[in-house]
Amino acid sequence: MADALFTTTQQRVLALLFGQSNRSFYASELIERTGSGSGAVQRELKRLASSGLVTIKRIGNQKHYQANPDSPV
Repeated sequence: MADALFTTTQQRVLALLFGQSNRSFYASELIERTGSGSGAVQRELKRLASSGLVTIKRIGNQKHYQANPDSPV
């Protein structure tokens, strides 16, 4: 069912973010851990953030992404 709802990159990113929802990740860390391309991960992070599933927090010059605890997932 997940294949019908989410792209492979989204599944990998969501698995990392919601699997460790108590911490945030920076984009290059997610790119490395998912084994997906940089553009694909960046695009999915933008989509997930705009849908409210993921939050973005700027720390210094880096954006940190974290699962939104208020999301329905």
